[in-house]
Amino acid sequence: MQFYFMVKLRINPWREVWLHPRNTIKAILKYNPKYMVLPLAALAGIANSAIEFELMDGIIGGSSFIGSSIVAALLGILSLYISGFLLSLTGRWLKGKANALKLRAAVAWSGVPIVASLLLFIPLFFALNSSAIGTVTMSAFVSMGLGVWSLVLYVGMISEVQKFSIWKSILNILLVIIILLIPVLLLGVLSGVALYA
Repeated sequence: MQFYFMVKLRINPWREVWLHPRNTIKAILKYNPKYMVLPLAALAGIANSAIEFELMDGIIGGSSFIGSSIVAALLGILSLYISGFLLSLTGRWLKGKANALKLRAAVAWSGVPIVASLLLFIPLFFALNSSAIGTVTMSAFVSMGLGVWSLVLYVGMISEVQKFSIWKSILNILLVIIILLIPVLLLGVLSGVALYA
């Protein structure tokens, strides 16, 4: 059994993660690999749904927004565990060094820019009520940029915890995507066969 918090977290991960993802994830894993992982995953789930405008109706209707946010948060946590498991599984094929616990930390902390995109929904809320299309467009572009930066952090952190090169880290991620796509493709094929049978 491992005991955490014996080592002080000597960095501010909320600031350092933006430009120093490798140092950040190393410090977090040394401190406690579970640190803020579930809250970040939940907030990332909400942010991802909001970015895709799946919560727009809920933003205008409060109770619907709360319900949609709870579902999105739970899906974010579920996605975290699935990602951690599959990254660990496919990483072992590539001689990776990280277990699912460490990979969940990397996935969660790489999502900090996506979580930060939730701040965009303050101006976006007023934009929807005032028909300020320019604000919506600007928020969408900023949100897209944060998503891209989150992907950069994701690749870097997976590379660090798995002890991979950047290219091998990308391959690790692509293998996960392929595994996730297999059931979707099979379902599409079966649906097509059933449709034309």
